[in-house]
Amino acid sequence: MRSLRLGSHIDLDSISSVTNEIAIAPLLAVGDIISRTIDFDESESRWRTSVRPGIDPQLDALKRWYDGLDNFLTEVANQLNQSLPDWARSWVRSCVFLPQLGFLVVVDLDPTTGYGRYEGEGAQGDPWTKLFATDETVYYKNNYLRELDSHYGDMYCEIGDREVEIIHQLAAAVLCHEEPLLAASDVCGDFDALLALAIGAEKYRWTAPQMTEENVLVIENGRHPLQELVVPSFVPNSCDIRGGGTSRSTPQESTQVLALTGPNHSGKSIYLKQVAIIVYLAHVGSFVPADGAVIGLTDKILTRISTRESVCRTESAFAIDLKQVAQTMRRSTPQSLVLIDEFGKGTNPDDGAGLLAAMLDYFLSQGLRPPKLLLATHFHEVFEGHYLRQHSGLALAQMDVRLCWDANQIEDQVTYLFTLTQGHSTSSFGGQCAALNGVPNTIVEHAGAISRLLVRNEDIASVLERPSREEVRRLRVAEDVARRFLQEDFNNSDTRAVLMDILSAET
Repeated sequence: MRSLRLGSHIDLDSISSVTNEIAIAPLLAVGDIISRTIDFDESESRWRTSVRPGIDPQLDALKRWYDGLDNFLTEVANQLNQSLPDWARSWVRSCVFLPQLGFLVVVDLDPTTGYGRYEGEGAQGDPWTKLFATDETVYYKNNYLRELDSHYGDMYCEIGDREVEIIHQLAAAVLCHEEPLLAASDVCGDFDALLALAIGAEKYRWTAPQMTEENVLVIENGRHPLQELVVPSFVPNSCDIRGGGTSRSTPQESTQVLALTGPNHSGKSIYLKQVAIIVYLAHVGSFVPADGAVIGLTDKILTRISTRESVCRTESAFAIDLKQVAQTMRRSTPQSLVLIDEFGKGTNPDDGAGLLAAMLDYFLSQGLRPPKLLLATHFHEVFEGHYLRQHSGLALAQMDVRLCWDANQIEDQVTYLFTLTQGHSTSSFGGQCAALNGVPNTIVEHAGAISRLLVRNEDIASVLERPSREEVRRLRVAEDVARRFLQEDFNNSDTRAVLMDILSAET
């Protein structure tokens, strides 16, 4: 869709302003010539474009002849029956006309031979040629029918060819009014888009944003317009960041970079995307999914969110991520909105955390000229240590969760609240997320043990050598079976019954 020129292209206060942009006379002329040429009812019934009678005498003659074909075929069948032996007339059903095949005679099928019960026997010099067969009939052509083909031709195809010629002439006539048609299409397209935005705003309770030249981004209870339609309930979240050059606040008072942490599956990526969508919708003249919004004019929305890999590109996923971030650094301005999601995850964790910290330091060190930056990451250590210089323009936030370590199931230990709160998370709760998505509990428990050892810098080999709970349980059952087997006296008992009793204890 073309960009909407709301001020000069369409005056929404007056519907007449829409028609003023449209030249009515050429449209009426085009509509008249189309309606006089095309028979829409017949086109719908025949599943192809059909021309009205009275447009072309040659076409009308062909159609009249074709419409009266049933009577003509009856005459052809009667004429053909007169030349047939008396015994064969009961086997010949009728004559038909099929496009591209011409006139054919229909004969009953002899299932024992796969041919017709009559194939022109007794007709000297008049061979009957079999064209095809169905489950009950066979279709033949003889000299008489070949003469009809030569004389009348393929009327159906001739009708189609002639209609194509007429429709081509109609298209050429319509193209003479190309400019007013395109202008009308553009205006109607713009009006249709605006109407769709208006209907959506009313239906989904969107509000009018306040556009400003101040470099601010303030969203009150924003929502993701698509995500909220596919979940039972959606938790709205607010946003307040200010880019460089903002006159309302000093760099010491404003947030230029919002670093977002939180567990997997907690809604970080949805939050980043909903902010970008709200900014975009505001700039195309739409209401936005929020209780209120003050949107500063934004020149670019730059993202590092998804990695689009392809066999046509000789680059790794991490290399693609690096190029996206490099482009963001080069192209961003104080009026830009930058979104970065999970940067650095495609390499060694230490290298990834270092790259993330250096990138943050780069944006924060731009003084009064930084863009508005929203970042989501699992590198919690970047904010826990002294990897970043202290800067008031950096704000830390997290997606809140509630923990219940007493829950019987691992997946029930974490409850996602999807609410943005101040501070930063200290764990990604990857094990609980894995259990929530179907990973077996034994693997999750094993992974948790290894993770705890890594945090304490302890030897991982010890936990790998240690059996899991399920393995310990099975070993105990096997030990009980072995002890019972050794204690049994098989001399005076039914050996099979004793063994079955011992083995049944395993289950």
